This record gives sequence, C-alpha cells and structure tokens, in this order.
Amino acid sequence: MNKKIHSLALLVNLGIYGVAQAQEPTDTPVSHDDTIVVTAAEQNLQAPGVSTITADEIRKNPVARDVSEIIRTMPGVNLTGNSTSGQRGNNRQIDIRGMGPENTLILIDGKPVSSRNSVRQGWRGERDTRGDTSWVPPEMIERIEVLRGPAAARYGNGAAGGVVNIITKKGSGEWHGSWDAYFNAPEHKEEGATKRTNFSLTGPLGDEFSFRLYGNLDKTQADAWDINQGHQSARAGTYATTLPAGREGVINKDINGVVR
Repeated sequence: MNKKIHSLALLVNLGIYGVAQAQEPTDTPVSHDDTIVVTAAEQNLQAPGVSTITADEIRKNPVARDVSEIIRTMPGVNLTGNSTSGQRGNNRQIDIRGMGPENTLILIDGKPVSSRNSVRQGWRGERDTRGDTSWVPPEMIERIEVLRGPAAARYGNGAAGGVVNIITKKGSGEWHGSWDAYFNAPEHKEEGATKRTNFSLTGPLGDEFSFRLYGNLDKTQADAWDINQGHQSARAGTYATTLPAGREGVINKDINGVVR
C-alpha cells in the first residue's frame, strides 16, 4: 500500500515539473516600432468680451490728442459728448456698451484713475474725462485691454459698462530716451488745430530696480464760435439767437515717474 502512494506522489511531482518546464519563456525576436511624435500649436484666442490694442497698432494709427481716439475703434466703445444731435463738440468721454461714462472704469497698470471725479458734472450728469486717457503718452503704452460685460464684472462698482486698462512698457537694463511731436491741422478752417509733444526716459537703478519718467503736453485750439451754425434749431425766447458751442480750447500737462 505504501509503495502505491509513493508511486502516485512521484507521478504527480513529475507532472507539475513538466508543466513548469513548459511555461518557461522562449527566446523570440522582439520588434521595436519607430517613435511617433505628435505636435500641436496652441490656438490664440481672446477671451469673450476682451479686446486688445497693441503698441504696433498704436504706432500705425497715431493719435492726435490721447488714446481715446483709438480705443473708440473697439467693439461696443463710443465717445460721447455734450450733445446727441451730431454737432461738433467735446467728444472725450469713453462710453462702453451704452452704459454711460460714469460706468466706465479707466485703469493704468491695473490701478484706477479718478481724475474725472474732480470735474463737476454737467446738467446731463456727464463729466469731461479727457484726463483719464491722457496720462500716458501713446509711445509709452505696451497694450490697451478693453473689457466688456462679464469680463469687467470683477472690478465692481463703476465698471458696469466696462473697463479700459492701459498697460505701460516695462523698464529695461539700459538707459533709453525719446521725444516725439505731433501736429494736426484740420481741413475746416473753423476747427482748432492740435499740437502734442511727449518725452520718456527709462533706465536701471542698481540691479533690482528700474526708473521711468515720462510726460506730455498737448494743446488744442478752440473752434470758431459759429462752427455749429448749421445745427441751429427753431427756438424762441432768450435762447433764440444762441448757437451750440464747438470744441473748447484745451491745454493738458502730465508728468509721471515710476520706480519698479
């Protein structure tokens, strides 16, 4: 009886060993496929409600007085004045999406500009905000971001219509200076001419900081007192012989210094 058990055990062990031997890997050739590299270019899309004006665009389209003249070319942006009749006048207030100038926030390097708050409101609740867009000479601007709708919501009160963020150029490790002059003579002899000049100076202050000084001076002559004679409407009483005013004369001086 014991011999039969030992024979059976030996037979089982031989069977397991045989299976183990059969499962050992064999030497087979391995093929290496060629490497496939896939590349894709990122599509550069502007966020909805955001428009950007680059320094190259400003250079190709020089402005006469301030950058509001090129900002008005963006979708949803208009320059409102003291009248809606189409007459000549002070069209200097940036209005985004028709929400009014009081709901348009002007920023320079992300910081609010509040010079318009020092201007008394007119009888229509408007202010002349030309100072908000004339602080920086056009040649010192790197880009202008115009935000409309939900894109401007994070700026809160005063930005219900939109935001204009003027980004200035950064200082470099070398000293640079520039001086520019601009003169605009209108075709209509009764319109006032515009003269503008500005300067900039940038350079390093040690290894960690840079210095930048820039300023501008612009002067616009007043229009002739009867330039809007063709817009005279039928009126009676005290104001029967008066005419809508043209553009007033303006002298603007700005000097700014930044250490970064």
